Amino acid sequence: MEDLSKQTVKELLGMAIRSEIDSNRIYAAWADKLSNPLLKEKFQWLAKEEQKHREILENLFNELHPKAELQIPDQVPEELMKRISITPTSTLGDFLHQAMETEKSAEIFYAKLAGRVQEAPKKILNYLSGVEHSHYMMLKSEYALALEFEDYAEKGIDKVVT
Repeated sequence: MEDLSKQTVKELLGMAIRSEIDSNRIYAAWADKLSNPLLKEKFQWLAKEEQKHREILENLFNELHPKAELQIPDQVPEELMKRISITPTSTLGDFLHQAMETEKSAEIFYAKLAGRVQEAPKKILNYLSGVEHSHYMMLKSEYALALEFEDYAEKGIDKVVT
């Protein structure tokens, strides 16, 4: 990951918000595609989590820069935060692997950004870093299941393992 000192905290918060918007959209889209009810529910939950993170970051931006206008870029440079690139032929395994990498990247990004601020904002960013780690761990377990059970995305687990 690139050094975050080249951008201002304002710019980095805008990038973080862009990442959360994109993650929300892609998790919701995958939830709509899945038949496995448990997996569908997990992706819906992740989409909601990303929406909450966006709101937290917008509030943090307004707290740190009350008179500034929030600028959200069209995309975040890949060297700062990974993003998910899905094609029509992407498998659940492909998606989960990329999602894991994205969550790990966000965890590191928030931890580094926390080093650029003080007190309450630092705690918020460290919290987000920890939550991104928990998302990574959940996706990692789903990835293992997807690799083990070929039709994991299409069926309920009771139909996959019998």
